[in-house]
Amino acid sequence: MTTSQLLLVPVIVCSIVLAFGRTASAEVKVEGRPDAVHLEVHDTSLHDVLAALQERFNLRYRTVDALEAQMTGVFDGPLRRVVARLLSGHDYAMQVTADGVDVLVLTSQRSSATVVAAVTPASAARPPLTAAERRHYDSGHLR
Repeated sequence: MTTSQLLLVPVIVCSIVLAFGRTASAEVKVEGRPDAVHLEVHDTSLHDVLAALQERFNLRYRTVDALEAQMTGVFDGPLRRVVARLLSGHDYAMQVTADGVDVLVLTSQRSSATVVAAVTPASAARPPLTAAERRHYDSGHLR
């Protein structure tokens, strides 16, 4: 082998490792309907997860936080509950209407966090509360 060929070998090896050597990559799989969402997340930022839900369903979200926390997990349920589970640990307000779900994400919760609740007009069509949601609501929690 010539000297130029010997110098080319490490370049080729590095190129192959960079192209095929990734063992894990971010992944979001969204399936189902708004009343029965199936979400699989692997090493993905919360921002990317919410963006995928926004793309698939009538979810609108705004935030002042970068939402860079990495997530991995499987989430099943109605869209509003999946979003609530994703945002566990954040201050947020959610409004569920017949048109979809609007979410305002403020920041990550501190130890003295307060819950922000959105009020839906009485004229808006809402799905009935489950027994667990009713107990939660009756105990004074609005989220």
